[in-house]
Amino acid sequence: MDKTYNELEVRKLVISGIVIFGIIEIAFIRVALPSHYTNYLLFIPAYFLLLGISALMILSRIKRKRLHPGRAIARLMLYNISQMLLSFILMICYYYFIDVKEHTILIAFSIFYVFFMSIKFFILYNIDHRHNIDSKRMKHVGNIK
Repeated sequence: MDKTYNELEVRKLVISGIVIFGIIEIAFIRVALPSHYTNYLLFIPAYFLLLGISALMILSRIKRKRLHPGRAIARLMLYNISQMLLSFILMICYYYFIDVKEHTILIAFSIFYVFFMSIKFFILYNIDHRHNIDSKRMKHVGNIK
């Protein structure tokens, strides 16, 4: 992972990655476990697509405001905690209010959650790598003068 991507490439990779993984996961469950398939499974990729778009919006807002790194990390941690709580509440709603007692939904949601966390790791790694390159470039420009 030595290459850094620009913002547009990151957006395309995140959104297309979530959509493709969602299609693959739902298709696998539909083909391999047809008795466990339910239409509620379709909401899982849509939920993570919304989370992915919100993560990209938060990161672009942090970049646009040029926040201090400590404040940026605090906002990202707040976003991660709120995402985790929202996901937990969604699973409780699935289980108690919608009365979906299938373990398939929990497993599919957990797999998608791990995939989404790896996407967020990719985004943050890309930002850190780009920041390191920009810092080296600025240091190099400072040494030339």
